[in-house]
Amino acid sequence: MADVLTLAALAAVLAYFIVANLGERNRVARILTLAAGAAAAAVAVLAGLAVLLVYALSTAIGRSVAGGTRGAVTIALPLIGAGALGLLYLWPPVQRAAARVLPLRPGSPVGYAAVVLALLFTGLQLGTQLSEDVLSAIAAGPPLTNTDIVAQDVPLLLLGFVGVGIFLRRSTRETLARLGLLPPRAHWWPIAAAGILVFILLGAGIEKAASVLTPGTQEQVSRVTTALFRRFDNPAAVVFLAVIAGVAEEVVFRGALQPRFGLVATAFLFATVHTQYGITFASLEVFVLGLGLGWLRSASGSTLPGIVTHAGYDLAVGLIGLLH
Repeated sequence: MADVLTLAALAAVLAYFIVANLGERNRVARILTLAAGAAAAAVAVLAGLAVLLVYALSTAIGRSVAGGTRGAVTIALPLIGAGALGLLYLWPPVQRAAARVLPLRPGSPVGYAAVVLALLFTGLQLGTQLSEDVLSAIAAGPPLTNTDIVAQDVPLLLLGFVGVGIFLRRSTRETLARLGLLPPRAHWWPIAAAGILVFILLGAGIEKAASVLTPGTQEQVSRVTTALFRRFDNPAAVVFLAVIAGVAEEVVFRGALQPRFGLVATAFLFATVHTQYGITFASLEVFVLGLGLGWLRSASGSTLPGIVTHAGYDLAVGLIGLLH
């Protein structure tokens, strides 16, 4: 059921970005994009207020609510905040102010769609992470399969291409250039390969710090990672996982998003997507690696070196795990 809902959500997002891209040149599509984004933001605000209202009424009549005050507040406030910011971003002066901080395009329906969805996704993820024991929930669930990975990453890859307007307002060549999928200068390939080793060392250092500062949580993260990926227990499966994740995530985050959201915000969204780690040092590790991948994209002018480093790092970590 969760897979069906995920696919349905991704399909809706793909459809939304198709309309948003049409809205760059068509007034009706532009209005529909802004209206749909504003409606989603308003629903988030109303949902958050409804959670707080239910909690307040339940408290008033002496009934307990699952999660208590902390659960209600930590779910509601991020939703309300994200929705309110999404509505506020409709205002042109706010868009112009944001463009002075991030490389956004004021007035762009595609830009508005991306900002609103990023805000709502972050608010939902933050509320979930703060109100639930995510690590325990994932550990108790089924492990990932090849089908799960394909169902997640193939639509994500499509989203990268659709989001920048392939066949809608950009040709194939223009789309590849916008996503950074053109070869960089030759010296970036050995830098990308060296980046794999750098990432391994960075990851090991952060994990060592986590083992010292939060040993219980770090042990739980390790158990969850093992449980979640336990079906990827041979070299071929590890290669499959590393390649598909490296390509799809780099195309979306460093290819499509970073030129509009900038390095830091994109790295933050990258960490937010990896919900299996909860709010832990592992999330910090993903954020730091996202900064490194973002630097590769900006410095080389291409997404391809980041794909090599990302996939190579995942492959190395997976193979090291098999040896242990």
